[in-house]
Parts: sequence; structure tokens; C-alpha cells
Amino acid sequence: MTDSLLRRAQHSLAPAQRRDLAGLRELCAADPVSHVVPAMHLDAAIASGVVPGGLWLVRRRAGWGRETAGLIWAGANLCAVLPSAGDPDADEDTRADVAAALVGRLSRPAAMVGVAELTLDLWGRVEPWWGPARELRPRQASMVIDRAARTVAPLAVADLELEAVRLAREGDYDALLPACVHMFIGEVGYDPLRHGRAAYEQRLHSLVRAGRAYVQFGVAQGRRQVVFKAEVGALGGGVAQLQGVWVHPELRGRGLARSGLAAVIEGVRASHAPTVSLYVNDFNAAALAAYHAVGFRRVGEFATVMF
Repeated sequence: MTDSLLRRAQHSLAPAQRRDLAGLRELCAADPVSHVVPAMHLDAAIASGVVPGGLWLVRRRAGWGRETAGLIWAGANLCAVLPSAGDPDADEDTRADVAAALVGRLSRPAAMVGVAELTLDLWGRVEPWWGPARELRPRQASMVIDRAARTVAPLAVADLELEAVRLAREGDYDALLPACVHMFIGEVGYDPLRHGRAAYEQRLHSLVRAGRAYVQFGVAQGRRQVVFKAEVGALGGGVAQLQGVWVHPELRGRGLARSGLAAVIEGVRASHAPTVSLYVNDFNAAALAAYHAVGFRRVGEFATVMF
């Protein structure tokens, strides 16, 4: 990256304009599972005509003009779409220039997330300026299912009276919030109600209102509580990315994740998108087993750098 700062950059970042949206959407469509997050924001911008400030165009010098070489989504998380030019030297120049532009033009995000090879490469270049990372997760399985989930037999749990998995309603919010917070702390490592509570609650409310939050209640020892939940955290380009998959810690190991996921996949494919994706840490054997059991297959590798 130091070398890129000493030469004239051939690539630059510029705020995306409405005229750029269709072309950027085509870039994401080349790998819709990997690029569902920027595709979601592009779909919204195309529909509304309002381009969010987090969309950045990667431009390459081409003679007297410029051409599109990629895009950056810079929200709470940073996601990069930089298609290979088919030339290792050209790709090296692109990534060096983009990394320098990230440091020069953008603030450090809460996390960098995306295809592992590209995300880790960019992280290595910006680390002297944006580091240290709070946590690095270099190997996360990117998984997808684009057909009906495998049938999961009903659970035989005499001490637990299960309700059906369904869309969460506003009246479920007070019970759903603690489950979401418990999941977030376990996955991200801090309490969102102490750091950015308003934004966190606003997002959860928006997912519930949009019909993108799924919940299952159960009654054990006379107490009704959330036993399983999941959200469609990103939706764009015909792909719905599941996030926040959670089972009550006292009820794990009973197959609730498998039966719950099967129901969620059915609902998501019927109402949101034909393809359902997610990504999961490669060391989470229990989650991987549940995802494989309902029919997810691994299609790539993600990485997450958390600050």
C-alpha cells in the first residue's frame, strides 16, 4: 500500500450517481450470493431514485475518461465488489489503489465483510491505518439453498409445547428483543443496547414490519418464551441472506434449529427470494451440521474483520 501512495493512482472512489446504478447492479449479479448486501442497497436506490451515501463507485482511468471497475458499500459494514481483470498485476494495482482510497476517503467501519480472499487482502493493506482488529474471522462458510428444505421430523419433546414458526409481529417485540441481544453478544462480542441501542432497535422494528423476522415460541414449565428465531438480514438480487439464527441456550441439542430453519426457508422462498444464503464460522460444528441437514450447500468462503 505504501507503494500505491507514491505513484499516481489509476483508480479512485467517487460517490455513485443514478446513472451508475444499472452497471453496478450487473457487477453484483455476477455473484449474487456473495454480493447480496450491496445488491440490496442498489435495488433500493433503483426503485426509489435516491442513491445512499454509502455507495461508492470504483473508477479506472481509461484514456481520457473513466470506466467502472467495482463498487464499495460503506455502511456500518464495508463490502467490496472488485471483479478480477484476469491479470494478476492489474488486480494488484486495483486493490492497492482502492485500499489507499479507502483510507483517504472513508472512516473505519464497524466491520469489513465479504469474500474471504478479497476482504483479507484489503484488510492487509489498510491495517496500518485502521488496525488493530478487535477480532478476525478469516474462514466462514458461505452457504446457499435454492430448493425446498429437507423435511425435518417433528420434535418429540414431552416437556416442551412448541408453537409453529411464523413471522414475528410487533406484539412479539418485548420477547424477541432479548433473544436478538443474546445472539448478538455471542456472535459479535458486545451488548448492542449499551452501544447504539436506538439504531439496533430501529433495525429490529424495521425487520419485523417488513415481514423479515421469524420466531417460534414454546412453553416449558408453564413459561412461554422464544425458543428459535432468525431474520432475513439482507435481501437483494433474488437472494435472501439469513442472519441471527438462534436457539434458546437451555434448549439446544434438540433439533430446534433444523426444524425451525426448514420452516423459515419455506417462508422466505415463498415470500422474498428463491435463493436463501447465510455464512457461518467454520469452527461452529453444530450450526454447520444443522445447515447441511436442511439442505444448505457450501459455495464459497467469507471473512469478517471486526473493529
